[in-house]
Amino acid sequence: MRGFAILAAFWLLGELITFALGAPLPGQVVGMVLLLAALLQGWIKEAWIKEAAELLLSRLMLFFAPIIVGVMVYAPMLKQNWLPVTGAVVPGSLLVLAATGYAIQLMEARKRRVQKGEHHVGA
Repeated sequence: MRGFAILAAFWLLGELITFALGAPLPGQVVGMVLLLAALLQGWIKEAWIKEAAELLLSRLMLFFAPIIVGVMVYAPMLKQNWLPVTGAVVPGSLLVLAATGYAIQLMEARKRRVQKGEHHVGA
């Protein structure tokens, strides 16, 4: 439950920040960036959220079902506007892929430093 509480707290914090600032970003994204920062700083331990995150990831397809249905409902509109949709989806997906890879590299590098005893603060 602690892992779910931490994940939910960062999601809520992200939502509050985007609402308060009127930012054109999804609160979930802001919350996950804050969670990444907290993990990198050592304020949140990976072990605290690992089990909850793995459970959510194992059920990930359930979270995409509404999106898939929405795409099917709006298929005619998507066919008419395929170029702008593709122009938004492809670069956005590539950006997410690159950011995820970079975040994993940062986490792995930090993990190696901690294992070697080079990182003392927050370890």
